[in-house]
Amino acid sequence: MFCKDVYANKKEIFKNIGVLSDNSGIYDRLSVRDNLMLYADIYGVRRGNVEEILDKVGMIQDIKKEAKKLSKGMKQRLMIARAVLHKPKLLFLDEPSSSLDPGTTLEVHKLLRKLNDEGTTIFLTTHNMEEADKLCNRVAFLNDGEIVEIGNPKDLKLKYTTEDIKVILKDRSKVIMLKNDAESALKIKDWMENGQLIAIHSMEPSLEKIFLNLTGREL
Repeated sequence: MFCKDVYANKKEIFKNIGVLSDNSGIYDRLSVRDNLMLYADIYGVRRGNVEEILDKVGMIQDIKKEAKKLSKGMKQRLMIARAVLHKPKLLFLDEPSSSLDPGTTLEVHKLLRKLNDEGTTIFLTTHNMEEADKLCNRVAFLNDGEIVEIGNPKDLKLKYTTEDIKVILKDRSKVIMLKNDAESALKIKDWMENGQLIAIHSMEPSLEKIFLNLTGREL
């Protein structure tokens, strides 16, 4: 077994870890740029990373603004920038898209996927099941501190899918639920031949629905 002395190597270990938590760690009297410059010096990364990462989170135009004048969403972006500034090997994120608009959320998701593709392992905690579905290769549902289910999002949705099929005909108000059987196949064939069929959907549940079914609790 390979072990590391955490205390002897803590500086090296901390340089490889990024954290986004509820506690901001942002200095209100410093500018956006100076906040990140401080952490660039602590992590020993080149200062050019600061403007690069601020551009990626959509804050390059606010580089001289004092942190105390930032909105909640802008502070969230700054905290994300700080957490990924040094391209850590291990990244812990707590609700990363909280308070972000859809456009910024999309850019943050792209940044996280890029970091992951480059080898960063990311632990993400979120109540946003759509975000978990988009970003995670593996999800775990926690209930009262215990893992009640774990797996790849696609695999979990197939595991808990029903056999029902949803059919939408040209009359868009007409949505029909069918069983996955030979009788339903004949009906679908008839609708197709008569040009009435618009769409067919299998009934995989969302991650949110799976969570509710497993725990009986709201998110």
